[in-house]
Amino acid sequence: MGTGRRVVVVTGASGGIGRASAVAFGREGDAVALLARGEAGLAGAAAEVEAAGGKALVVPVDVADAEAVDGAAERVERELGPIDVWVNVAFTSVFSRFDEIKPEEYKRVTEVSYLGFVYGTMSALKRMRPRGRGTIVQVGSALAYRGIPLQ
Repeated sequence: MGTGRRVVVVTGASGGIGRASAVAFGREGDAVALLARGEAGLAGAAAEVEAAGGKALVVPVDVADAEAVDGAAERVERELGPIDVWVNVAFTSVFSRFDEIKPEEYKRVTEVSYLGFVYGTMSALKRMRPRGRGTIVQVGSALAYRGIPLQ
């Protein structure tokens, strides 16, 4: 890129903590790749990143798909340059009583909230290790320490 700014990938960038993180990187003048499924949310996040002073790249992707995540990483490096920072934020949850949650809902939560982080980390490491640099951030939840009803 030659501008001195970092190339940052944020998963779950269409809303919540992911979107706020992407905008914060934008304020630093970074080039931010916004990864998520929700295209409307991604468009809004991209506008916020650009308004904050960053460069935004919208990459619609389901983080539960390992090949799609790796393809997204390839696109980021092709369009923005080598990835400096990868932030895994994407998650999903089910708000219901335990005995009312369907097996496929548990499966989706695991695929996004656990495997999505694994796939993102694998894609980032694949690119960062050969260069001997890079930062990977895993964003968790306070729910690891305290449960709430219907969660």
